Formats: sequence, structure tokens, C-alpha cells
Amino acid sequence: MRAFCLAATISLLSAGASAAATLNEGTFGEFSADWTNPTVVAEGNDSISGTWGWQNDHDILAFTSLRKGAQTVTLSFAPKVSGDTSNNSFSSGGRVLYKFSPLQYSAWEGTDLANFSMEHWNRGQDFTYTLTLGDDFDGALYLMLFNTHTSHGGLTYNIAVPGNAVAETQPAPVPLPAGAALLPAGLAALAFLRRRRKAR
Repeated sequence: MRAFCLAATISLLSAGASAAATLNEGTFGEFSADWTNPTVVAEGNDSISGTWGWQNDHDILAFTSLRKGAQTVTLSFAPKVSGDTSNNSFSSGGRVLYKFSPLQYSAWEGTDLANFSMEHWNRGQDFTYTLTLGDDFDGALYLMLFNTHTSHGGLTYNIAVPGNAVAETQPAPVPLPAGAALLPAGLAALAFLRRRRKAR
């Protein structure tokens, strides 16, 4: 499987911070359309940007390092040429499926998340879809994005995956030596004895 990783060093400056980056299809090349060899999104990429430029432009993505447990994944679609509303022939859309284990028999396995058609008359609407993962989510997610039809420019999409950011790990506290907890009491006792001797 192809792994894409952003070559950047990110400093973690504060407790609870996370290292995040965007994986852009335009920069890294076409995402895989082969269901037996999906594009593996490396840990740290919590945003993925891609395009559907032609009919049957399929993108199959594998997130194998997601944080386990409850979280959300959000997909949003928009016309590639966002400012052009004059073309009455604009039409584009597709279907998005998801699965929690590798594809075994075909690219069309999994559960439907979205099935939409963006036309000239509704292109200004919000085409955002959210996948809510429960407490029992095990950390592996496969997304299959199928462009079923495209004309006049196509679509762009963005996938927000906060659970794929690299969480900062705080250093473990250094344990004190066994006798260190008794040190203040010992010093106080020595000071008391010293004052007592001076008083004699």
C-alpha cells in the first residue's frame, strides 16, 4: 500500500497540543483508485484535500493509525470553480462509503455515508457529511469516494480527521529517591537541635 507522509517537522509547544498537516492530492499525485491497494494516509495528516475531475474518478483511502474511541470524520464537497454560477449545465456528484476493515471482494463494500448530486440549481447548498465513530471504534477506517458523474469543472473535497493528528505525549514525572520525602523533616530537626545548643 502507498503511504503518503508530509515531510515537515512540527514542534509540540504546549501540553495537549497535536501535530497536524494537510495531505493534498494535487501535491502528492492521484490518490489510488485500486481497492486492493488504497492510499494509506499517514498519521499526522488530519486534513485531506482532493478533487473529482472527471467521471469515474475514484479515490480509495485507508486510515490505519486513527485514535481509538469516539470521534468524528467530516467530508465536504464544493464545485471546483466556485465562483462560476453562470453555467446551467453544471452537474457533478458521487457516492461515499466507509468500512472498518480492509476491502476483501470489491471497491463497493461498506456502508453508505453520502450519495449526492450537485446541480446548477443547488450548487450553493452545503454538501457536508459527518461520520460519527463510537467508543468502540478500533482505529482503522477505509473511505471509498466514487465520482459517478462530472461535467464542467468537477468537484473538490476536504476530509477533516482530527483523530489522525499526532497527540503530544507528556514526559513521565521523574520519581524522587525513597528518602527525599523525609529530607524537609530532617532539616527541621537539625535546625531545632542547633537552636537548642546555642541556648545552653
